[in-house]
Amino acid sequence: MKAQIQNTLSVCIACYGDDLTKLLLALETGKKALPKEWAVEIIAGDQHPNAAAQSNVWETEFSLQYLHQPNGLGRSNNRNLIAQASTGKYLLFLDADALPVRPENFLIDYCTALHDSDVVVGGTAYKPNQASLRHLIGQRKEAVPAPIRARTPFANFSAFNFAITRKMFLQHPFDESLKEYGHEDTLFGQELRYACKTVAHIDNPAYHLDGDSNAAFLDKTDDAIDNLVELIRQGKIDEEVRLFAVYRKLQRTGMLYLLNLLRILFARSIRTVLIGGVRSVLLFDFYKLLRMSEHSIKIGRRNF
Repeated sequence: MKAQIQNTLSVCIACYGDDLTKLLLALETGKKALPKEWAVEIIAGDQHPNAAAQSNVWETEFSLQYLHQPNGLGRSNNRNLIAQASTGKYLLFLDADALPVRPENFLIDYCTALHDSDVVVGGTAYKPNQASLRHLIGQRKEAVPAPIRARTPFANFSAFNFAITRKMFLQHPFDESLKEYGHEDTLFGQELRYACKTVAHIDNPAYHLDGDSNAAFLDKTDDAIDNLVELIRQGKIDEEVRLFAVYRKLQRTGMLYLLNLLRILFARSIRTVLIGGVRSVLLFDFYKLLRMSEHSIKIGRRNF
């Protein structure tokens, strides 16, 4: 007797003109290990102005549902539209530059964890011997084992590689007011905490294959800080976010004047040395704080 399909996992890939071939091959490997009662659909939402040249090949070889939606409304909108097009009971969100570390167990580990949790974060990994600032920061700040992430489960939420029940996601979608890069996952984690949901962290990482130059990475960092400031003004972010907590401490102690002076004197030089190849987490964190001090921040009140 043919096994009855009881659960469907929708893999939701947010992309912008990316080559999805390696990721799709890894997912095919993962599908082979799933029990017969699980079915998988794969959906990619691409906001690049031009449709991917390989989209027809992907649709044929991997049964991919390719959604070309060049609306310019940002990453949150992209993920929400993919979720709305899905049919699965569970959603697995992956960025296009993700690649499962253990592809043969990747899907089954998520499916097992989803039996007990509504939200599961698999984690991020970086391949060794990479020289860029992006990889240094990723290895130090993002490649964190599950037991450590679980100590502060909402602050350590990442939209790069996570699974969630479709029902819960449609109740708590990504905030589409964020159209530029950065902190949409920070806000999503905060929203889950405010809604009293539970986030489970497991060791099921995907490599982050982002190949940004140092300059491009700092540009994205600037955008992310600007997004964070706007969320603070709207009262949507609290001091569980470490950078905001440090800023508030300086604000309470009257040290923002000194921080502004240091920004005027050193911000450009720090950016130059970081672009030039100086790999320092401490200097990078200081750069983010200086960027934040460019803004006059009036902390908003959250409207529940």
